Amino acid sequence: MGDVSIGKGAWDCVNNCEIPPDKEAEVFEEIATMDYPFEGIPTIPPRKDMEHLAFFCDGCRYRVQASPDEKVKDVKKKLWEGGCGRGGEMTAGGPRKLIARWEDIVLIYAGQYMAEDLSLAEYHVPPGCKTMLAIDVRKLIAGKPDADSAYWC
Repeated sequence: MGDVSIGKGAWDCVNNCEIPPDKEAEVFEEIATMDYPFEGIPTIPPRKDMEHLAFFCDGCRYRVQASPDEKVKDVKKKLWEGGCGRGGEMTAGGPRKLIARWEDIVLIYAGQYMAEDLSLAEYHVPPGCKTMLAIDVRKLIAGKPDADSAYWC
Protein backbone atom coordinates (compact mmCIF):
# COMPACT_ATOMS: atom_id res chain seq x y z
CA MET A 1 0.00 0.00 0.00
CA GLY A 2 1.25 3.52 -0.75
CA ASP A 3 1.80 6.28 1.77
CA VAL A 4 -1.35 7.54 3.42
CA SER A 5 -1.54 11.30 3.73
CA ILE A 6 -4.01 14.08 3.14
CA GLY A 7 -3.19 17.60 2.09
CA LYS A 8 0.07 19.07 3.27
CA GLY A 9 1.08 16.65 5.98
CA ALA A 10 0.72 16.79 9.74
CA TRP A 11 2.37 18.55 12.68
CA ASP A 12 2.68 17.57 16.35
CA CYS A 13 2.21 20.72 18.44
CA VAL A 14 3.19 18.92 21.66
CA ASN A 15 6.70 18.17 20.36
CA ASN A 16 6.80 21.00 17.77
CA CYS A 17 7.79 18.67 14.94
CA GLU A 18 6.43 17.17 11.75
CA ILE A 19 4.57 13.88 11.97
CA PRO A 20 6.23 11.71 9.30
CA PRO A 21 3.83 10.93 6.43
CA ASP A 22 4.19 7.18 7.05
CA LYS A 23 3.09 7.65 10.70
CA GLU A 24 0.18 10.05 10.08
CA ALA A 25 -2.53 7.37 9.83
CA GLU A 26 -1.27 5.69 13.00
CA VAL A 27 -1.04 8.93 15.01
CA PHE A 28 -4.55 10.02 13.99
CA GLU A 29 -5.98 6.51 14.48
CA GLU A 30 -7.01 6.06 10.85
CA ILE A 31 -5.91 2.50 10.18
CA ALA A 32 -8.78 0.29 9.08
CA THR A 33 -9.21 -2.96 10.99
CA MET A 34 -11.68 -5.81 11.13
CA ASP A 35 -12.73 -4.80 14.68
CA TYR A 36 -15.93 -3.28 13.28
CA PRO A 37 -16.27 -4.61 9.72
CA PHE A 38 -18.97 -3.43 7.36
CA GLU A 39 -20.10 -6.23 5.05
CA GLY A 40 -16.68 -7.85 5.36
CA ILE A 41 -14.80 -4.60 4.72
CA PRO A 42 -12.35 -3.23 7.31
CA THR A 43 -13.35 0.11 8.85
CA ILE A 44 -11.72 2.72 11.06
CA PRO A 45 -12.47 1.79 14.69
CA PRO A 46 -13.68 4.38 17.22
CA ARG A 47 -10.87 6.64 18.41
CA LYS A 48 -9.15 5.88 21.71
CA ASP A 49 -7.00 9.01 22.04
CA MET A 50 -9.18 11.50 23.89
CA GLU A 51 -6.28 13.69 25.06
CA HIS A 52 -5.44 15.24 21.68
CA LEU A 53 -7.44 17.41 19.32
CA ALA A 54 -6.73 17.96 15.63
CA PHE A 55 -7.12 21.14 13.59
CA PHE A 56 -6.74 21.70 9.86
CA CYS A 57 -4.88 24.90 8.98
CA ASP A 58 -3.83 25.76 5.44
CA GLY A 59 -4.08 22.12 4.35
CA CYS A 60 -1.90 20.80 7.18
CA ARG A 61 -3.28 18.86 10.14
CA TYR A 62 -2.13 19.95 13.60
CA ARG A 63 -2.31 17.69 16.67
CA VAL A 64 -2.42 19.36 20.08
CA GLN A 65 -2.95 18.08 23.60
CA ALA A 66 -6.05 19.83 24.89
CA SER A 67 -9.34 19.24 26.63
CA PRO A 68 -12.77 20.58 25.67
CA ASP A 69 -12.82 22.24 29.11
CA GLU A 70 -9.99 24.58 28.05
CA LYS A 71 -10.64 28.12 26.84
CA VAL A 72 -10.41 28.73 23.11
CA LYS A 73 -7.60 31.28 23.63
CA ASP A 74 -5.51 28.71 25.53
CA VAL A 75 -5.88 26.16 22.73
CA LYS A 76 -4.95 28.83 20.15
CA LYS A 77 -1.79 29.59 22.16
CA LYS A 78 -0.89 25.89 22.31
CA LEU A 79 -1.37 25.54 18.57
CA TRP A 80 0.73 28.60 17.73
CA GLU A 81 3.48 27.87 20.26
CA GLY A 82 3.58 24.28 18.99
CA GLY A 83 4.10 25.29 15.37
CA CYS A 84 0.76 26.20 13.76
CA GLY A 85 1.27 29.30 11.64
CA ARG A 86 5.01 29.38 12.31
CA GLY A 87 6.20 28.55 8.79
CA GLY A 88 8.90 26.06 7.95
CA GLU A 89 9.36 23.28 5.42
CA MET A 90 7.71 19.90 5.69
CA THR A 91 8.45 16.55 4.07
CA ALA A 92 4.87 16.44 2.76
CA GLY A 93 3.31 19.54 1.28
CA GLY A 94 6.21 21.98 1.28
CA PRO A 95 6.34 25.20 3.32
CA ARG A 96 3.78 26.13 5.94
CA LYS A 97 2.42 29.67 5.99
CA LEU A 98 3.05 32.24 8.69
CA ILE A 99 0.47 33.64 11.09
CA ALA A 100 1.86 36.66 12.93
CA ARG A 101 0.43 36.00 16.42
CA TRP A 102 -1.69 33.44 18.21
CA GLU A 103 -4.41 36.09 18.46
CA ASP A 104 -4.67 35.99 14.65
CA ILE A 105 -5.83 32.37 14.66
CA VAL A 106 -9.58 31.78 14.48
CA LEU A 107 -10.87 28.37 15.55
CA ILE A 108 -13.96 26.96 13.86
CA TYR A 109 -16.08 23.97 14.84
CA ALA A 110 -19.39 22.94 13.28
CA GLY A 111 -19.39 26.13 11.22
CA GLN A 112 -19.09 28.41 14.24
CA TYR A 113 -16.27 30.83 14.94
CA MET A 114 -15.22 30.21 18.53
CA ALA A 115 -14.95 33.15 20.94
CA GLU A 116 -11.65 33.29 22.84
CA ASP A 117 -13.14 33.48 26.33
CA LEU A 118 -15.43 30.47 25.96
CA SER A 119 -14.41 26.85 26.43
CA LEU A 120 -14.44 24.36 23.58
CA ALA A 121 -17.07 22.42 25.54
CA GLU A 122 -19.43 25.40 25.20
CA TYR A 123 -19.35 24.67 21.44
CA HIS A 124 -20.03 20.97 22.15
CA VAL A 125 -16.55 19.89 21.02
CA PRO A 126 -16.15 16.25 22.12
CA PRO A 127 -12.97 14.89 23.73
CA GLY A 128 -10.52 13.73 21.07
CA CYS A 129 -12.22 15.71 18.28
CA LYS A 130 -10.26 15.59 15.02
CA THR A 131 -12.43 17.82 12.81
CA MET A 132 -11.78 21.46 13.67
CA LEU A 133 -10.34 24.32 11.66
CA ALA A 134 -7.74 26.91 12.54
CA ILE A 135 -7.57 29.81 10.08
CA ASP A 136 -5.65 33.05 9.81
CA VAL A 137 -8.03 35.93 10.51
CA ARG A 138 -6.60 37.72 7.44
CA LYS A 139 -8.14 35.03 5.21
CA LEU A 140 -11.54 35.63 6.78
CA ILE A 141 -11.19 39.39 6.31
CA ALA A 142 -10.06 38.99 2.68
CA GLY A 143 -13.06 36.78 1.94
CA LYS A 144 -11.29 34.80 -0.77
CA PRO A 145 -8.56 32.15 -1.03
CA ASP A 146 -4.86 33.06 -1.17
CA ALA A 147 -3.41 33.82 -4.60
CA ASP A 148 -1.44 30.53 -4.51
CA SER A 149 -4.50 28.45 -3.53
CA ALA A 150 -5.53 25.43 -5.61
CA TYR A 151 -8.92 27.17 -5.82
CA TRP A 152 -7.57 29.30 -8.68
CA CYS A 153 -6.17 26.33 -10.71
